[in-house]
This record gives sequence, C-alpha cells and structure tokens, in this order.
Amino acid sequence: MKTLKTALFAVLAVLTLNAAVQARELNSLSAADVREMTADLQAPAPKLAFADAIIPKNGLDPVVITVPGLKFGEIGWGSLEIRNILRVFEFFFRNKDITEADIVNGIVGFSPRYFFPDPDAVAPVRDVRLEDNYLEQKLKEIPGYENHDVIVIPFAWSRDPGDSKSVIPQLQARITEVCDAYRASGRPVYILAHSWGSMLAHTALHRAAAVRPDLRIEKLITAGSPLVPANIVVKMFVNLETRKEGLEKTVRKPAIVGVWRNFWAVRDAYSNAIPAADSNYMADEAVENVEPTLIDIILHKKPLRKEARKDLFKIRDIKAWHSAYFFDYQASLKSIEKEISVEVFRPALAPQVMDCNKTPAVNMCKP
Repeated sequence: MKTLKTALFAVLAVLTLNAAVQARELNSLSAADVREMTADLQAPAPKLAFADAIIPKNGLDPVVITVPGLKFGEIGWGSLEIRNILRVFEFFFRNKDITEADIVNGIVGFSPRYFFPDPDAVAPVRDVRLEDNYLEQKLKEIPGYENHDVIVIPFAWSRDPGDSKSVIPQLQARITEVCDAYRASGRPVYILAHSWGSMLAHTALHRAAAVRPDLRIEKLITAGSPLVPANIVVKMFVNLETRKEGLEKTVRKPAIVGVWRNFWAVRDAYSNAIPAADSNYMADEAVENVEPTLIDIILHKKPLRKEARKDLFKIRDIKAWHSAYFFDYQASLKSIEKEISVEVFRPALAPQVMDCNKTPAVNMCKP
C-alpha cells in the first residue's frame, strides 16, 4: 500500500504543477469567462429508463444481496484518504499565493484547504460514517417494506480496497450459493452494490458467469460506482487497484445479469455514468448549476465572498453526494439565498428493489 500511495502522490504532483503553469497564463477573468469555464457542469447525461415494470418475478419479492462500499475517512475513503492528498498539495503550494485564476481553474478540486485558504470560510462537512449494515437499514426504510417479503442477504467484508483480491472469491461463492438456494423458489435475485462494492460485484459476477453460466441475477443495482471514473484522481487510484487486486479490467455487463441500473452524480467524484449499464440515473441532474454564480461572487463581491466559499464547498461536497443515493442531499446556500433538496432513495432507487404497487398510497413508489 505504501508503494501505491507513493506512486499516486508522484502523479498528483506532476499534474498539479502542470496545472499551476496553466493558471498563470490567465491574465484576467470576467463573469463571462467564469460561465464559459464551468459550462461542462451542465453536460447532459443518460436518463434512467424505467422501461421494465417493477413486478416481482413469479409474484414473489426478490432476494437482495447487499455489498457495501469502503469505510469513509475524514473527507475521503479508504486508501484514497483525501487528507493525505492534501498534504501533497500543501507541500507544493506552501509558498504560493492563491490567485483568482487558480480558483476558477480548479487546480485542486479535491482540496478544500487550497481552494479555500481561510479555514473559517469552509463549511463543516456533514459527518457520514456509514455503519457496515447501512444498506440493509436503508432497505428497511422503503415505504411499505413491512408489507413485502424481501429477503436481504448482506455480504460483510472489511471495506478496505486492499482486501479486494481475497474478498472477490468469497463474494463469488456467496452469489452462487444464493442463486442455487433460491432457484427452486422462483424468487428473483438482485445485487445492490454501493461505491467500491460495485467493483467487487462486477468482477465476482464475471467470474461466476465463466464458471456457472446457468446462474441468474435478475437485477444489478449500482450506486456511486467508480467503475468508469471521470475524475483523474479516482481514475488513477482505480487503475492501480485494478492491477494490484486483479479486478476485471473491461467494464461490461456480466452475462448472468438481466438488468443493470446505475445511479451516479456529476458532483460525486467517485461515480460516473456506465455505458455498459442498461440505464443510468444522474442524481443531481435537476440541481441548478449554481457554481458559476458562486465563483463569480468569490472573485468579485468581497462582502459575500466568505459565504460564497462555504456554499461552493457545500454544493461540491463529494462526501455528501457519494452517500446521497441512500441519504439524499440538502444544502442551504446563504450567499445566493437558495435551498437545495434532492431526494434520491425513495423516488428513484427504492422502486428498483421492490414492487411498490402493494402500497399504492405512496406515490413515490410508482415506477
């Protein structure tokens, strides 16, 4: 792991220094410049198609294998602790004055300390320390859960990416065991995987398909999956771990999976849309692109600068968005007097697990 971190830090240093050179080439910035440079935040994304009616197979509710993600750290997760990356940036930028160009250029989008040099200007991060059974607990909160007969089978593991190589065979065995155990019952088998849990599930399913092509997973549900990283830092980490832990290199739909539904958010640096999935749901698609406005305030409106910095960190809070698929997202942006509220779990993710038609009074359960 020490070698992995050293390599990661070295690459980050090169990328960071290169970005610094580019930043110095910007002589002046205007509001129009800000809007142009942040236009990518409005990029369209595939919508989730609910083409398949959510009807229990053979009239029976599913068996759901849950695979949790990594343990969160102070800001980041597992071996990709962001606080360690911050130390690298602090070293290379310890004698550097922060310029307006640096802010807009987003040299270190992962670093609140660099992006917001004033510690008091950074909004406190919501403490999201997910227990090992957080997926099972959220499933039980689905409206009308008590009226269903869903069988939840947790897959417990260390939640450390360095254990992936030893854990995947165990998950493969669990998938095979569950499919065989419930084959005669007619129950559909689902897999609900969050974050790094989707990395484990993807590889385990491909291995299971190679050995037992007769197995059947009716639905694979992934949330916050880093299988197709859009963020350069996450991409480097995933590539290194893929080689080290022997994970499946090509992201493709496992042959034994019926439907693959993927949930992601553009503000969740760990996730992305997955082309191999049957559909993708962008959790923050409906959220207004307020970042250009906040950056403009930071650059040109000194009285509101401190609040705008806090608000920008809130709306780009990786940790909050990475857990929003199950715990939703809320933020109060004081500098622009805007309330952001995004509900994901009940209206979008929950209907993928069970047939909510048994509880018709709950409109959010309609597919």
